Amino acid sequence: MVQILLNSIALDPNRWTDDKIAYFNLDRLLDHVARAGFHLIEVWQYHISRATEKEIKNYHKTANSLDLSFPVIGMYPRLHLQGQERQHELDKIERLMNYAKLLGADIVKVFVGVRGSAEVADSEYQSSVQFMHEILALAGSYSLMITGETHPDTLCDSIESCKRFLKAIDSENFKVCFQPFDFSNTARAIGDFHLLADDVVHVHYQGQKNGRMVLLSDSDLDYGRLTTALVAGGFSGKICIEFVKDCVVKSPGDFDIEVVLKHAILDREFIANALRNCGEEVS
Repeated sequence: MVQILLNSIALDPNRWTDDKIAYFNLDRLLDHVARAGFHLIEVWQYHISRATEKEIKNYHKTANSLDLSFPVIGMYPRLHLQGQERQHELDKIERLMNYAKLLGADIVKVFVGVRGSAEVADSEYQSSVQFMHEILALAGSYSLMITGETHPDTLCDSIESCKRFLKAIDSENFKVCFQPFDFSNTARAIGDFHLLADDVVHVHYQGQKNGRMVLLSDSDLDYGRLTTALVAGGFSGKICIEFVKDCVVKSPGDFDIEVVLKHAILDREFIANALRNCGEEVS
């Protein structure tokens, strides 16, 4: 059964600011999301990273009352650090792992570092692999799986770099969050998915047309065909609506959460219909 999630990153106008200070606390989003008919949320790291443990427990309690759950938490670790900076990063990661567990997550989705594969020297690459092994050890202690997102400016910025990292990590607890590298090329997206399909448990969708966020049904990339290819390739994991029409605004005051959620509902219905057309059950 495929699950459809909404990413809380779509509901925050500050996601691309340098300081990443969330405009909304997570608890302010939950009632809106529940009324929009969503039940599963992928949580943007910065919606929880500044919260206290007590606040996290309250978020979970509120979510339960609204029939919401948080199966995935997003994280953006820096893998290349050394010395005290490296230990400080690991401490922050463990804190977030604890929060993920308290929220009931089973997956932590990560950027595989914050530098592209071509920018990293071999010694730095090996250090990054070792750091990911330490992250995986922490994840295991919290009964969490790690998924690495296929994304520019990371060590999974191409099919080749992703396969290299998977081989270097060699862990059943490290899988792939697949996001198309090209939001205008359906054939490439399907081909890339098939090359990684055995390790993909999580997929990100965002509708884009000429570089602007649009409904999935209007996207340059044919998400109906991609969804069919996912099911045909044996995928039965999580599809997450990551960005949504009208979620990008010039200033936070222009952000209208109800308009964004109206479009997220249309995207959810589009995905659900595509899945049902393939005979797939939807959760």
